[in-house]
Amino acid sequence: MTLARKASPEGRLRRLIDLQRWDENTVVGWVEDDFHHFGVTIEHAEGRVRAVRVATVRYPWATCAEVDAPLQALVGCAVPRRASDIGALVDMRAQCTHVFDLSGLVLAHISRAEAHRRYEVLVSDPDVLRWEGAYQPVFGPLRAELIQDGAQVMYWDVAENLIKAPAQFAGQSLGGGFRAWTESMDEASAEYATILRRAILVAGGRAIDHDRIATAAAMHQPALCHSFQPERREVAVRVVGQKRDYAASGRDMLSELGKKP
Repeated sequence: MTLARKASPEGRLRRLIDLQRWDENTVVGWVEDDFHHFGVTIEHAEGRVRAVRVATVRYPWATCAEVDAPLQALVGCAVPRRASDIGALVDMRAQCTHVFDLSGLVLAHISRAEAHRRYEVLVSDPDVLRWEGAYQPVFGPLRAELIQDGAQVMYWDVAENLIKAPAQFAGQSLGGGFRAWTESMDEASAEYATILRRAILVAGGRAIDHDRIATAAAMHQPALCHSFQPERREVAVRVVGQKRDYAASGRDMLSELGKKP
């Protein structure tokens, strides 16, 4: 079969995540990639969440603009140290996946001594080997790299949904068992691994022309997030023209940085 898409050597997803302590009771986080640009502010006191606000700057489906509401379930919760612990506080499937992830990182940052942290994720465009459905590409090998504050902290070579390198991670699936694997890691490594995996999943969208898809329902995907829930997917219409390509540079990313959602 002819390849559906041959990857360009220069093609890649770039995802930036910025976490900043605004004051002693406030942490602000921003995330941006080709498809998303969100901000989350969490105010806290005496070890508990006191307020949550979300900025929806750029998003794929009209219903993504509503994601501030379900995240209010965090208010009153104890602040966890581990980013993944947010899953015990709110229902992930009721949230925007990317706001959920960012909120977990903001919560974890509350407990850290540092004032500021910046993540940059780079995921190379793989070849599309075949399609198993209209919107389900099967990809060839790729490399994903995580940079924290200018220094590489983790990388993976991935093929067939398995980590192939480096050796200490080889054989680990990005599917079943991934969460159990990261929960066995120290806090920092688990955070790195979770960020890398999410970026790889997002990067797959670069092979799809989403603007030709009228609603979330038309993608026939599981109900894994706010916009794909059965009661919402039919009205989750595509917000056309929102995709960006930051493969060459991240210079224009995070335009809202310095603002508090």
